[in-house]
Order: sequence, then C-alpha cells, then structure tokens
Amino acid sequence: MKRNFLVLALASLAIAGASVLAQKTTTPSSTMTATACKVTPVNVNTATTADLDKIPGIGMKTAEAIIKARPFKDEADLVAKVKGIGEKNIVKFRACFLYK
Repeated sequence: MKRNFLVLALASLAIAGASVLAQKTTTPSSTMTATACKVTPVNVNTATTADLDKIPGIGMKTAEAIIKARPFKDEADLVAKVKGIGEKNIVKFRACFLYK
C-alpha cells in the first residue's frame, strides 16, 4: 500500500513538473513565426498600392513607402528600407509578402 502511494505521488510530481517546465519554455506568440495571411500573399516588388493596402496592418501610407523603396531582396531588406515596418511588426504580415 505504501509502495503504491509512493509511485502515485512520484508520478503526480513528474506530471506537474513537466507542465511547469513546458510553460517556462514556451515563447510568446509575438516572437514566434508569422501568423497566417488572411488575404492572398503579394509580391512586394510588383504589387500595386491597392494590393498592399488589402494586407491587414498595411495602410496606404506604408503601401506607398514600400513601392518607393523597391526593389527588395528579402524581408531584411524590406525592414531596412521601409520606415514603419520593423522587426516587431513584420511578424504580422510576414506570410503575406513574397519577394520573387
């Protein structure tokens, strides 16, 4: 009886410990990969202002800034060239941009 209790107690501790460990190693959603794009992805090097404006989080002003700063080799190039798009907010529209 004592042995069964001890095994049960150790199993409970192991499960609780694994749960706490999993919570501590989870990264916040803002630093994870991009969220799914709610519209058809667009090529930032050929998209029109209207195409870019359809992307959630991109307004007309940012769309115009993207067009003026073209061409872009990749995401890092876009972040470096366009004021208003930075390392933190690129996560919101990463999945919506194509660079080919």
